[in-house]
Amino acid sequence: MLLAAGEGVVIYPVVVVDVDGINCRELLDTGAGSSYASAALVKRLGKQPSRMEHKRIDMMMCSTNQKIYQYDVKISSIVGDFNMAASVSKVDRSVLLTIPNPRYADKIHQYPHLQGLFMNDEDNKPELPIHSILGANEYSRIKTDRKPQIGKAGEPVAELTSLDGQLCRLEKKHKWGAFISPEPRPLITSSCAV
Repeated sequence: MLLAAGEGVVIYPVVVVDVDGINCRELLDTGAGSSYASAALVKRLGKQPSRMEHKRIDMMMCSTNQKIYQYDVKISSIVGDFNMAASVSKVDRSVLLTIPNPRYADKIHQYPHLQGLFMNDEDNKPELPIHSILGANEYSRIKTDRKPQIGKAGEPVAELTSLDGQLCRLEKKHKWGAFISPEPRPLITSSCAV
């Protein structure tokens, strides 16, 4: 997963995960106090909320009280060799956000310190939909003690997590191996059509 930016372009920390049997892109947000799921993802899950909370949301000109629905989910690596339980808050949007496609293969080819890394997201669309955000609490559970691959200042950084790292096979020379998925499954699209 690529985490840093270069030349004014941000490469967001995104990993493709399985959320209760549905593949989707998940943004890792170490500044978020909670984890979130799009309304489209929640609908595809077909689950009832595990609980509901009332939260006061303060904005510039006003405040509002909102009902926040929580869902218990299992987030897994694509090959299923790592999983964890998490609680996500439903956001009433079909897509949480879209990010510019970083074209991972191009970045890996461009930066020598990323050689040997292969991202399991080869989508060619110009914009990629994000249907889940993993907050700081869950991020602390997937962080590994493996050192990140760091290049020069301003170049992308690759960091291994339990969600994508289990897809990663280490070669004898301790280079990062290829992400492998035994049977590719379609990603959730911005319209959740698959």
